[in-house]
Amino acid sequence: MVLLAAVLGLAACSPPSASGPEGQAPPGSQAACTVEADVGSVPAVAPGAVVCLSGTLDSRLTLTAGGTPDRPVTYTGGGSARVRGIDVLASNVVVEGFTSAEAHSMGAKLVGDGIVFQENTISHPVYEGDDTDGVRFFGNHIQLLRNRISDVEDGADCDDDGCGDGPHPDCFQTYYSDEYPTSSDVVIDGNRCENVVAQCLIAEGPNLPDEGIRGPGASANWVFRNNFCDDDAVQAVMLKDVQNVSITGNDFEGHNNKAIALADGSTGAYVDGNTLNPRIPKLITFDDPYEADGYRGPQPDS
Repeated sequence: MVLLAAVLGLAACSPPSASGPEGQAPPGSQAACTVEADVGSVPAVAPGAVVCLSGTLDSRLTLTAGGTPDRPVTYTGGGSARVRGIDVLASNVVVEGFTSAEAHSMGAKLVGDGIVFQENTISHPVYEGDDTDGVRFFGNHIQLLRNRISDVEDGADCDDDGCGDGPHPDCFQTYYSDEYPTSSDVVIDGNRCENVVAQCLIAEGPNLPDEGIRGPGASANWVFRNNFCDDDAVQAVMLKDVQNVSITGNDFEGHNNKAIALADGSTGAYVDGNTLNPRIPKLITFDDPYEADGYRGPQPDS
């Protein structure tokens, strides 16, 4: 293994940080149950509730009741509840301790603000007409913490040159569209992505003129750290039009040509302390010199 050390005095630089409770337990996490129910009959609840779900559900678990920023609703599977996919369609929720196995398309889909998705297990999403991502997310102030995601591979048409125009089974994915908002203030920390055919993370902001995308707003202020990435795409992390991202302390163990690719004005990146498998020849590349604006990190590769 080769540890890519900080260069040009990076140790003295502080990375950009996402807003939100970094390094702290999310509010409501590991609190005592206020409601207990079977995973197949989720009750309506008020802000501040801690909903403990048990059992097995042979379909997707859909969570639609959210809380407030200071009183989120916590849904916990206790480490034993099993479902075939998770859909979070609410803001200010904590979702923890579930196993999502053999889900149709993505293992989990998160749509809302202030979502904490932590300590869940996702395995082998099954292709059903949409990308078989481990987790797809849309919204601001999202935290993806200490999840294990494996065997994200179904429906792919990938080779050493990439995944073509077919389904892309990524560990984490977000993008802008007319239906979904941009995503800012995102923390992705301590996750394990194992046996992923495409990327560990692909994130796209709202302005990709070459692809005909010209949306409002911006995607910015991300932290991607302490993650394990075992994937097979050309790059492990692909950022398009995402600004001010800190990428630190990750273990890139895949079969990539490069670990990190910055494109379409992904400026202000901070990169430090990542571990790179020797078979990955490049740490980071820029698609255009513009991505160098505000960059702090090791010299990019050509």
